[in-house]
Amino acid sequence: MIHRREMLAAAALGLAPLPLMAQQGRAVTLVVPFAPGGSTDIGARLIAARLAAHLGQPVVVENRAGAGGATAAEYVRRLPPDGQTLLLGVAATQAVNPALFADLPYDPERDFAPVALLGVTGFVLVVPSSSGITDLAGLVARLKAEPGKHNFGSAGVGSMPHLAGEWFAKGTGVQVEHVAYRGGGPAMQALLSGEVTFMIESVPTVAGAIADGRLRAIARASQRPAGPQAGLPSIADLAVPGFDAETWILALAPAGTPAPVLMRLNAAFNAALAEPELAARLAEIGTIAVADSTPETAAAFARAELARWRRVVAETGVRIERR
Repeated sequence: MIHRREMLAAAALGLAPLPLMAQQGRAVTLVVPFAPGGSTDIGARLIAARLAAHLGQPVVVENRAGAGGATAAEYVRRLPPDGQTLLLGVAATQAVNPALFADLPYDPERDFAPVALLGVTGFVLVVPSSSGITDLAGLVARLKAEPGKHNFGSAGVGSMPHLAGEWFAKGTGVQVEHVAYRGGGPAMQALLSGEVTFMIESVPTVAGAIADGRLRAIARASQRPAGPQAGLPSIADLAVPGFDAETWILALAPAGTPAPVLMRLNAAFNAALAEPELAARLAEIGTIAVADSTPETAAAFARAELARWRRVVAETGVRIERR
């Protein structure tokens, strides 16, 4: 039992909330904005297992899919700011959707207090190996030689692969059409069959098809040279200066969560992500662990990503109605 004197001492240091929660056996909940089974969900469950050890209390993962991540974000923003429930925000929820839609039920900056940047997942530009295209210059040359005859695929309208494809087309001056599919699986099948000419997708989504030779990765969409495609040249270096498309996992608490609670959670996340075994497990699904963020650097990262995708939306002229 925690004695009154110990509680007062902890409170004076701003450390009472989490020890009390641990003593009462209350769990911290990590809310994933997508259905189970995806890379974000898998990463969340890997992290949760080790986070619990560093917090000294249970950590559970809850999936709240819907509305491109808005359902989960809206749910978490309304909860008490006590550090009990965190949103695992991703590029879609905190940058792409806010850049596209003015009527989201949450504000990505006002409604959340960043805790820590947990991991980053790169994107690559891929073509079918049967296409005969071997490098980015070859792709651009073909697209320019046959304007309006090619297209690119994505898992849905307004997704990051969609916006990244539009950015690439605008930056290279090629005429291509976007084809949206109902999810990553159908989009991959369309690419493999030659129904679309190229895709810009996350490394985990396309890694298997690259490994078995069905797809060829010809450029990194991310400027960060990490992960299994680190040796590829980047789109930014070869064709479109400033091009940078990657997704990430950012732990966010409801706005108003006390700073000592944020710092304690941040320290636990960093300690977990610094473990070599956890970093290796995340690398297997294409996510590079980040073990040195602070609430301040996480907030700065999120602001920069939001600004980037707002600029992309403005420059490409993409307009989408939210349903």
